[in-house]
Amino acid sequence: MPKNKLREAIKKKLKLQSKEEGFRKSLKISKRFFALKEFKRAKVVMFYVTKDGEVETRQMIEKAKILGKKVLVPHINQKTKRMLAYEVKDMDKELHIGPYGIQQPKRENKKPFGVKSIDLVVVPGIAFGQKGQRLGRGGGYFDRFLKKLPEKTLKVGLAFNFQIIKDIPLFSHDVPVDLVLSA
Repeated sequence: MPKNKLREAIKKKLKLQSKEEGFRKSLKISKRFFALKEFKRAKVVMFYVTKDGEVETRQMIEKAKILGKKVLVPHINQKTKRMLAYEVKDMDKELHIGPYGIQQPKRENKKPFGVKSIDLVVVPGIAFGQKGQRLGRGGGYFDRFLKKLPEKTLKVGLAFNFQIIKDIPLFSHDVPVDLVLSA
């Protein structure tokens, strides 16, 4: 199935899943995430902010901060086609709606965080393949960002079981994740 048709089919399933079911599955995924030895060792963790029925990350972000992690959230710039990571301490005060309706950090008086210090990145995806292939929203922001990360940085995808697809075509610009947690 072509990427655009697969993307639309999965988006439809995300919309059809009840909020209660999504929340229940997100809790299961969250427990698995916080049990990872790589998370426990990590000092700096980057999360995406949930949009359109994706696996819920807001509570994960808050818990990671409580556990003493430095938490980063992506900020995209449509003009430069770049994504940068910014530390977020208070989501209610520091986030606003950015391009594509995605919440992202306000940049006032802040410097982006260097990618070399990021220990773990939680990567969004519309769908994931069984070998870590990722189907994103189509802008390429995360792929370009992930290519800059040190090899040691763990890339974790979060998905509902229906988002796991047997095989997703991988192109030269696509960056797979190391691990996908699902429920």
